Amino acid sequence: MRDSGVEWLGEVPEGWGTKPLKYLCTYNDDVLAGYVSDDYEIEYVDIGSVSAIEGITKTESMVFERAPSRARRIVRDGDIIVSTVRTYLEAIAPVDNPPENLVVSTGFAVIRPNRLLHKGYAAYCLRVKGFIKEVVAQSVGVSYPAINASDLVNIKVPKPAIDEQQKIANFLDHETAKIDILIEKQQQMIKLIQERRTALISAAVTGKIDVRNWEAPKPTANKSERAAT
Repeated sequence: MRDSGVEWLGEVPEGWGTKPLKYLCTYNDDVLAGYVSDDYEIEYVDIGSVSAIEGITKTESMVFERAPSRARRIVRDGDIIVSTVRTYLEAIAPVDNPPENLVVSTGFAVIRPNRLLHKGYAAYCLRVKGFIKEVVAQSVGVSYPAINASDLVNIKVPKPAIDEQQKIANFLDHETAKIDILIEKQQQMIKLIQERRTALISAAVTGKIDVRNWEAPKPTANKSERAAT
């Protein structure tokens, strides 16, 4: 390992480089043209519909005439959208096989990896806590912190060889999928326990459970109390 020279990154493996993001991507390449028909239907993504953990959680269908003025940025498969306003919300997400009419707010910088940056690796790299904290640290403003897209892409990121980037992305796809399955199982278990709790309360208050002979268990002494006796 060696010192990367980048504060948020710390040490990196020997052979890894670091580069300002702007040398590994283009950004904000495509916007809706001014001659879009009023009845053109778009799927719109605002900042409140994105999180670094869950990705794009919802889209809103609307015709262009009724779309907010910030509904302008066109995205493509493999892009990563990074919020440049209210950066503390951590609204960052990869774009995976979007519909052709997907449009995001101008409050996002749309990062498009070039041949030096694997799109899967980029999707993970731009969502790590260190990078997000650096984006927030470079934001300006208190109640509405924001960062210019040109400053965002000046932030340095780790750059392993492209084949290693792909291996890292494949590894993370596999391992995070297993974690996601565990999370889903836990959520299902919590839901069942909550349903059990609700059913128990309902049964007790409506007389379905006879508690007339029930007695509260006596408290047991803890280890320190038993040792004292």
